[in-house]
Amino acid sequence: MTTYLGSDAIVDDVQQSIIEIGSEGGEVSAGVVDRLRSQHGGPERAQMLIELALGTMQAKALGKSRPGWLFTRRMAEQATNPVIARYHADAYRGLTSVLDICTGPGVDAAALAEVAGRVVTVEADERVAAIAAGNLRRHGMSNVEVVCGSWPDAGLARQHWDGVWADPSRRSEGRRVFDSRQYEPPLSSIPQASVVGVKTGPGDLIPETSYASEYIGIGSECRERILWSADAAERPLVTLLSEEGAHTMWTPSEASRSAQPPVVTSGAYLIEPHNAIIASGAIGAYFVEQGAGVLDPKIGYGILEQMPALSALHVPYRIEAVVPGASTRRMQQEVRRRGWGSGTVIKKRGWDRDPESVRRSLHFEDGGPDGVIFVARVGASHVTIYATSAARPGSR
Repeated sequence: MTTYLGSDAIVDDVQQSIIEIGSEGGEVSAGVVDRLRSQHGGPERAQMLIELALGTMQAKALGKSRPGWLFTRRMAEQATNPVIARYHADAYRGLTSVLDICTGPGVDAAALAEVAGRVVTVEADERVAAIAAGNLRRHGMSNVEVVCGSWPDAGLARQHWDGVWADPSRRSEGRRVFDSRQYEPPLSSIPQASVVGVKTGPGDLIPETSYASEYIGIGSECRERILWSADAAERPLVTLLSEEGAHTMWTPSEASRSAQPPVVTSGAYLIEPHNAIIASGAIGAYFVEQGAGVLDPKIGYGILEQMPALSALHVPYRIEAVVPGASTRRMQQEVRRRGWGSGTVIKKRGWDRDPESVRRSLHFEDGGPDGVIFVARVGASHVTIYATSAARPGSR
């Protein structure tokens, strides 16, 4: 089976399986299973083709696919976005030898191989290793070696590496874990090198460490938190990437790190920082640098009197009213009075209601302009802010 998983023939078989599933409206029907069993010699191979078809379709939907690459659903879910992988890899440019721990589908290994002399990538799962080897070979990566084995028992721990990249598994017994002490392999097993990077979840619990953190965002999402070794080149705290590869970077100044934004009760504009800034924990420093106040020190909306500069790091809104409390009846009155349409959204910080459920309970004006309703906790109560977008075309 492993030889087949790394072959060229399996690519056509998976594509045919995708067509079969598509013919049933995307469902894996009994008919699809029976046809694949008869065409490919039994239930085991048919089940693997179904899994690879579903995973490869999922990878395409997530923007992670490449021509000729195959994924299981778990591989698609955990794979690095290729744009982010290329950004990571740039830190290893020109290095002679790089160790990649936990291969997955091989996206990071491929990006590293484009900038480094030699890459050895280690994968504990035999089938995943075979799929990744096929992906990399079809991608033309002749300077990558896939080693099937468990880290650190793969016979590579005592070798010298110029760089190390690790994407440890963040699942245990099928469930997502958020404590780095439960990663597999553990952070303590990652060897030292001139450049070391470790991919983690943005909200994961990371004990005190000598690593520096970088939070990576694409679109409005914070996708990753990277732990970089002290010897790696200085990294920004927050980096936002576009699909075209453009970068927006931010690191708080020393002065803003120790300052606190003022508490205010109202203003003319509101800024909503990017989720990567929120995840970094430096949101107060960001507001200080933007000259923004806050309604509550623990709530992540910045309030300004002047129109904020346009930036990929935040979204600006023009405040129309700030109303005490969080009443859906009052929301309906304000929506009707302003003539807002069905594109109106509700955002929240520190409110226990589901915004989408509240939005569905409201009646909107057909064809009316879109508004934004913010509900924010202030002390022990709440305020509701009615606003419209202040972003010009081309901004995030």
